[in-house]
Formats: sequence, C-alpha cells, structure tokens
Amino acid sequence: MKTSNLELRHLRAFVAVAEELNFSRAALKLHMVQQSLSAQVQQLEHELGVQLFRRTTRRVELSEAGVALLEHARSILQSVTTAVEETRRTAAGESGRLVVSYTPTLVNETLPRLVGAVHERWPSLSLQMVEMWQTESIESVRAGRVDVGMARPAHVADDLESVRLRDEPIGVVLGQGHPLAGRSVLTMDDLASSTLAIWPRQFSPDFFDQVVDSFRGHGFCGPIQEFEYLTSALFHRDPAARAQIAAGLAFSVAFETQFDPVPDGFVWRAVEPATLIPVQLYWRRGAGAAVHRFVDVALEVSASEGWLSASRPAASIRPGSAAAGVPDEAGRALGSH
Repeated sequence: MKTSNLELRHLRAFVAVAEELNFSRAALKLHMVQQSLSAQVQQLEHELGVQLFRRTTRRVELSEAGVALLEHARSILQSVTTAVEETRRTAAGESGRLVVSYTPTLVNETLPRLVGAVHERWPSLSLQMVEMWQTESIESVRAGRVDVGMARPAHVADDLESVRLRDEPIGVVLGQGHPLAGRSVLTMDDLASSTLAIWPRQFSPDFFDQVVDSFRGHGFCGPIQEFEYLTSALFHRDPAARAQIAAGLAFSVAFETQFDPVPDGFVWRAVEPATLIPVQLYWRRGAGAAVHRFVDVALEVSASEGWLSASRPAASIRPGSAAAGVPDEAGRALGSH
C-alpha cells in the first residue's frame, strides 16, 4: 500500500478529531478552519484506503481502523516532537554525550565535584569518563576521541583551547613507621637524600618535570626511581614501590585529595615551600556547545571551591567530608581512625 503522500499534518488532524470526536472542536484546537481539517482527514483516509470515522448528523465515532491507527499516530507525533527537542538541545549543548578524560589523581575530589555539578545543571548531558595518562589524553583530544581532557600539564599546546581549573599543592607519602611520619609538615632539607619513587616520565612528562624541577630547586638531591608498574600514577598500585615506601626506603609524591583515605600503613604530609601543580582542562578549537557548557560549569565549581586561590591551605579536604581522616595538627596518620 502506498503512503508516499502521508504527512504529519494528516496525523495531527486525525488525532485531534479522534480525541474530540467533534470536527468543530478539533478545528479550534488546531487553530484551523473546519473545512481544512475535514479535507486533511479525508486525504488521510484516501491515502490509507480505509474509513477512520463513522459520521452521522449527531455524532462522530472511530471506526475499528481508526482505533488501530490512533495509538500509532500518537506515538509517531510524540517521536517527532522528541526528536526535534533532542536535536535542538544537542545543538545548544544541553543534551548529547561528552567523552571526558581524567588522570588518576583527580578521582576522589575534583572529578566527582565536576560530574555532580554538570549533571545537576544539564541532566540530559551524558558524560563518559575515561582514565588516561596525560600524554594519551592530549593526543586523544587532538584526534577527536575525547571531547575534554583533564590533567596536570604545566602548559597546553597552542593547537588546543585550555583553561586552568585548579592549583593544588603536592605533598609526600611516607611509610607510617618512617622517622618523619610524626611531623605534619616537611621541608626539602628533611627529604634531601631520600629516594623519590615516581611514575615514569614518558606517561606524564609535564607533571613529572614540575615535581622534580621544584624539588631539585628547593634542595632535594636524592635518587629518583620510576615505578615498575606503568599503568597508574598511584604508588600503592606498584608492589615494589609500595614495599620500599612502607619500609622507609623511599617516599612518593601525591595530592592529599587523591586518597580517600591514604592506604593503611602510609601517611600523607604537606611539604614547604609548597609546589602548586595546576589542573588544566583542554579541548579542540571549534568544539561544540556541550563542551563549552561543561567548561563553564567547571569554572563555576572552581570559583566556588576556591581552587585557584593562592592562599588556599595545603590541606584541601574539608573537615567532615567523605575523605575524613586527614592529618591534624598533631600529625596523626590518614586512615588511622
């Protein structure tokens, strides 16, 4: 059966009459003259080759064919309305899907705050979160596999748009039995000849260089040992590094916010002078509206949390937060409660 001339206006006219069972009221509902409405219903009946209504001088009733069509017609019209609305929301950046990459050190505080805020503001915008090293993340953004990257490079290449989201002081992780573990704040003099266990430079070169250059510049002269387990920046996922740090033979670097809490047997301590490491958001030039909505919300979160405040203290987890267990003034170990 041919339906090449079937139009949405025919279905709208049919549904209006089917719901009102009165051509005059249906015409008023659609803001059209009754003659035009009747013509559209007749065109639909002719196109389908069936009678959709039984008409008398007193009443209008749906035929069996009309009853069968009504549910489908409503579904078609609703699908079209939904498609139009979804298309417009996507074009405006209010809907759709974004792929966002992040580094492991952002999992426990920065990432949840952003994801929660974006979902609250734009609930129809779906976020697919992917953990990546900095180098892979930047290349994935360039290639279009990732829409927004979030990592800790000192600078982002000129071919990408970027914005600084946060400055976060990096501290050190020691074994709980380490002689320095009882102090709440350490200096480079305290760590000068110790072994620094850190991720391989190739996976996050800017982050690596920021840490090492700052530590060297403030008097650290000990050896540097790169992790053997290459898939994570978290020291406790590397068995050899974990054993060395636990035994007091090495220390690692970490942000207080990346643990919830610090693994048993270890402590996190602030270091002075503080080394502030930036968190950057970056995306391709000419990105769609959804990317900019994500970035706008991220900057609002950054401002409300004071993430770029130069006076922000080293301990960035607020008392009573989900990551309770931070060292207090007496230097108690994280996770020891």
